[in-house]
Amino acid sequence: MTSEQVVDLDNAIQKVIQSHGFLIGPVQLPTRVDIGQLLVYLTSLTHQAVSLGWIYGPGSDGIVQSLDAKLTAAKASAAFGDDKTAINQLNAFVNELQALRGKHFNDNAFYLLQANAQFILSKLSAP
Repeated sequence: MTSEQVVDLDNAIQKVIQSHGFLIGPVQLPTRVDIGQLLVYLTSLTHQAVSLGWIYGPGSDGIVQSLDAKLTAAKASAAFGDDKTAINQLNAFVNELQALRGKHFNDNAFYLLQANAQFILSKLSAP
């Protein structure tokens, strides 16, 4: 991420924290990072974003199903030790977020899901 994207992400996170009086945010990670658990958490964040109205519009159910499928596939790939495929599947998730930002995702949903996906990607690409 560029420094400009990091600043945009930080600003959006601050906006999310201040909105709705409801916090969906950082949680303490276990000492051993389990990619599968992180992907399950990201799936739950996706569903929370829907319940908050952050993912919206006609066809949003299909969009969520598509995102879930990508995360489920990434979890399966990571479980088999195929990090390269898991990375590709998680990048497809991020690409879908970017394509639908402002159309079916508000900034809260976009930055929340993107930040968590990028974190998981950083753990997958680590040696």
